[in-house]
Amino acid sequence: MPDTAQLPFFFLILARITAFFISGPLFSLQGIPATVKVGLSFLVAVIVFPLVASDTGPQQVEGWYYLLALARETMVGLVIGYTASLFIAALVYAGSLIDIHIGFFMSNMFDPVSGGMITIVSRFMYLLGLVVMLSFNGHHLIISALVKSFSLVPLNAAQATGDSAWVLVKTFAQMIGLGVQIAAPVIAVVLIIDVALGLLARTAPQINVFMLGFPIKIIAGLVTLGVMAPVLVRIIYSLCDMIESNIMILLKGLT
Repeated sequence: MPDTAQLPFFFLILARITAFFISGPLFSLQGIPATVKVGLSFLVAVIVFPLVASDTGPQQVEGWYYLLALARETMVGLVIGYTASLFIAALVYAGSLIDIHIGFFMSNMFDPVSGGMITIVSRFMYLLGLVVMLSFNGHHLIISALVKSFSLVPLNAAQATGDSAWVLVKTFAQMIGLGVQIAAPVIAVVLIIDVALGLLARTAPQINVFMLGFPIKIIAGLVTLGVMAPVLVRIIYSLCDMIESNIMILLKGLT
């Protein structure tokens, strides 16, 4: 018969895991029903509970202190999920930069998967990131980091420190830089085309360079993106390892 005295301890574990599934990559998609997310969180919590119980042991907290403990574990799960989702954000940002320079930025459309407006190349990069993450078991790495968080940050022991805030800021800036680097080849090709069209406009003013530039930039940008596709797969794979290491550093800063 289950020990009911362990239920408060179990709910603390469930709060962290559920918050992760709400904010983490793949699991936070709006197309996934809420019952599936809750059921998956409960299943993972049941699996993790014996490991955490034998490792740290339950901490008895009652009343308002227990509510604060639940809020604390929820914030830890949200922070882990947010950090894990930054690598998808880097790909989406790279796609938006490419859209701006090749002329697709005005073609916004509603994305039912993410629940917001997204451009064509951004959606391609978003879906490519999810597919590569699943192909290389990146979701296993992220869930493994979540499980390790219970040994690095025991229940009701997380603290908001300057180190953890600095890791979040550093990770966010790192993802922005990676997004720019991913989009850099396409931006360079479009820049060369702009320079060539500018010279053409000076030598042959009768040519409508503005209208001529649209199809040339789109074709050149898509061809460059197609050539980059194999390299993008390797970049996304390395991003999964980078996110796991960043989560570990963040968790050490929370203790």
